[in-house]
Amino acid sequence: MLPLYIIAFVCLGMALWAAVWVFLKFHFFSLQFALVWKALIIGVALATAYFVYGFALILVVPAFNFFMRATPAPGRNSYYSLLSFKWYLHNGLTYLVRHTFLEFITPTPFNLFFFRLMGMKIGPNSQLNSAHISDPGLISIGKNVTIGGSAVIIAHYGVGGVLVVAPVFIGDGATIGLRAIIMGGVTIGAGAKVLSNSVILPKTVIPAGETWAGVPAVKVEKKPDKT
Repeated sequence: MLPLYIIAFVCLGMALWAAVWVFLKFHFFSLQFALVWKALIIGVALATAYFVYGFALILVVPAFNFFMRATPAPGRNSYYSLLSFKWYLHNGLTYLVRHTFLEFITPTPFNLFFFRLMGMKIGPNSQLNSAHISDPGLISIGKNVTIGGSAVIIAHYGVGGVLVVAPVFIGDGATIGLRAIIMGGVTIGAGAKVLSNSVILPKTVIPAGETWAGVPAVKVEKKPDKT
């Protein structure tokens, strides 16, 4: 895991370099003012530097992911193998952004921008109201898709001591409810709905137009209209 930590330190350091530069500019500017105004300027400087750090990080992390070819290939491997290192690296880089900045830009075009740079396929007019995304390079979302708040999408799962990496496909016009969980190998058809707090187990295929709910989720039959 040491190489992963070293890469994380370098990514964070590069993003913080931009933030520190901005902070120092504010700091030197504040030296000419009285203490009360200097404190205000420093406060604004710290807030500004944090967001400079965040926006720098959503550029630095995908650049490392791209140049290191970190996106894992689908397959079954031991958790502690060289073949699984890409999985650790890809998600480790993703989590650097998730746990330090991503919530502040979710949902905005900026979180879509970050996930697309990480290799996630996102169609036009889709809304991603969640930062709880793992394996973005193995997730494909069609157009006009709505991902509800705090929904979890992961393109992997563990079974019998083996790490299984499996892509997730969400078709055009699908809706994923609040806090729903979509696991590896899942395919959700166009116009399908997954209701809030549901869990879609690995390798599940939801046909187009169907509604699923529950833990584990199953198809919900529509009640006939009473006339």
